Amino acid sequence: MTTTMKGTTPSRDKDPDSRSATRFVKHVSIPMPDGVSLCADMVLPEVDEQVPAVFDYYPYRKDDLSAYGLRRHVYLAERGYAALRVDVRGTGSSQGTALDEYVLQEQLDGVEIIAWLARQPWCNGNVGMFGTSYGGFNALQVAMHRPPALKAIAPMYFTDNRYTDDCHYKGGTLQMLYDMATYGLSMVVENAMPPYPEACGPDWAETWQSHLEAEPWLLNWLANQTYNDYWQHGSLCEDYGAIACATFLIGGWRDGYTNCNLRTFRHLRGPRKLLIGPWLHAQPDSGVPGPPIDHLHEMVRFFDHWLKGIDNGVMHEPPITLYVQKFDEPAARRKHTSGYWRHELGWPLDRGREEVWYLGPTGDLGQSPERGQLTYDYYPATGTTFPMFSAAAPYLLPLDQRLETPAPLQWISERLAEPVEIVGRPEASLRVAVSTEIATAVVRLFDVAPDATAALVTKGVLNLTHRDSHESPSPLEPDRAYTVTVPLDATAWLFEPGHRIGVSLAGADFPNSWPSPRLYRAELELGEETRLVLPVTPPQDPPLPAPELHSPPAARPLVDSQERPPVWQVSRDQIARRVTVTLGTGGRTYLEDGSWFSSETDTQAAVSEQDPARASVKSTHAVTLHWPEQTIEVRARGQIASTESALHVTIMLTITVEGNLTHERQWTRTIPRELL
Repeated sequence: MTTTMKGTTPSRDKDPDSRSATRFVKHVSIPMPDGVSLCADMVLPEVDEQVPAVFDYYPYRKDDLSAYGLRRHVYLAERGYAALRVDVRGTGSSQGTALDEYVLQEQLDGVEIIAWLARQPWCNGNVGMFGTSYGGFNALQVAMHRPPALKAIAPMYFTDNRYTDDCHYKGGTLQMLYDMATYGLSMVVENAMPPYPEACGPDWAETWQSHLEAEPWLLNWLANQTYNDYWQHGSLCEDYGAIACATFLIGGWRDGYTNCNLRTFRHLRGPRKLLIGPWLHAQPDSGVPGPPIDHLHEMVRFFDHWLKGIDNGVMHEPPITLYVQKFDEPAARRKHTSGYWRHELGWPLDRGREEVWYLGPTGDLGQSPERGQLTYDYYPATGTTFPMFSAAAPYLLPLDQRLETPAPLQWISERLAEPVEIVGRPEASLRVAVSTEIATAVVRLFDVAPDATAALVTKGVLNLTHRDSHESPSPLEPDRAYTVTVPLDATAWLFEPGHRIGVSLAGADFPNSWPSPRLYRAELELGEETRLVLPVTPPQDPPLPAPELHSPPAARPLVDSQERPPVWQVSRDQIARRVTVTLGTGGRTYLEDGSWFSSETDTQAAVSEQDPARASVKSTHAVTLHWPEQTIEVRARGQIASTESALHVTIMLTITVEGNLTHERQWTRTIPRELL
């Protein structure tokens, strides 16, 4: 079913540089070869010529939960593009069942969407994809199939390796607070929500019933604990040459997806550009921490070149634009990051060099190795001042690293006489022995200001059973010394004169990573093998011109969102010796059609200080749709509780209509821990 609203498009307040009026077409039906129809919203420019089509593609419900994102389609349509937002099969108002994330059928549906768009009479035959997070993944994965009409993509906050750099596993550790109890449970709710009656007509009940057949995706994630064919599917790193179209990569240094940006740029073989700012997992024109930029303007320039054939010089500019960060007073919700923008001609940098710093026996970080030994005890609740994995609200930045108690082992340099800039991935090499078979190494790099305030620069996490391979991990031999390499997340940072470089070592990243199951003591051998390697970047000579980035234009929001203050609390039960981290978000959103929805997510992760095998995460996620005709609530409660050998999962889904229970389902699983 298609509804056309001409003259009532949400783009009434046009930007000064807008190129055309637009027409909003609601609930466009896109047929698939197997008879399933996908549902899309479309914004068309009112012009007397054929135009390129661009689209993004999500399971996040275009009609309500992500209706705010339509502003991007309005922006693109005003500049001469037919812009669509498509609900993935089995989600939102599309037919079918959402079996899992990034399944082959979803990618093939994307290929069919592109072919359908290219055939439309208003399309010039050229199609582009863009998208954030899931939409960015989809842009890459669909492009790997090389549909002929797909000429350019602009993925943002994506990854090229679904195991090492998504929200499920990190360095071979299971992600705890985010993703299993937040994103994983939220998708149980979203996949069970009803389609919109206006989109489905007489097929509404049948479409909703097909949605309800979805199993919780997180059960698949938990069942695949190593890098196997489940994760290799859809991972671009398996074949970078699969993408032939032009690619504009956009990333954020504080985002959870940061390591893929430079790596993907390096390995792609076709035309490409890269933009990396200081942002968390939020839109660069409105997200935190700033400075904000009009990234849509950069996308339009890129698409103009590849989809309209306009020689606007965009591909003659330096291909990399990145933001170098500097020290700011640590704060969980800091709005701005100090630093500067810069162009680069390629990656890796020709002028880049590795600078080695050694960890000394008295806590000094120097450039000459010193022999010695240090020991530390594994404290399973370390990490509560570190950043939370950034792929959803609340967006939280790391705190002053001095607040982490008990303090991990740390080393600090002398005050710097000259600035030290790094771009890329630092790396720690450790010669370490632990008294158990499973252990985690967490290395933090931080910037120590003259007043001793410590701002986290980046960190690295490695499950030491994955020291040689993510495909085939192996247990540690207790008390045997191993030399292991811990890659830290990619960053761009300037350590200023008068500041000091700091590094620390701990055994946990709670509540990001699931704690290792046994307490242990570790012994660190100091000398040439225990060191920090920094990707130091000397100044450009001669310097390239500074990037010319636009400030975001003023825009009227398409929805009215009222969020409750987010919660980030850390508590300790002194008697039970149990540490709990609580996150909470919620609010209401009012839509232009007069309907509204409310949502809430409350999550707790806990670990025993005495028996870290006893860890758990539990969450409640609920969305209530307030339609004029009826009120529908979809609620999921979930818990994962661990023992030394297993993860015990319980999920309960309930749906009420006008307060009456209409659907209830429960899943209970016990999943063995594979060296986690």
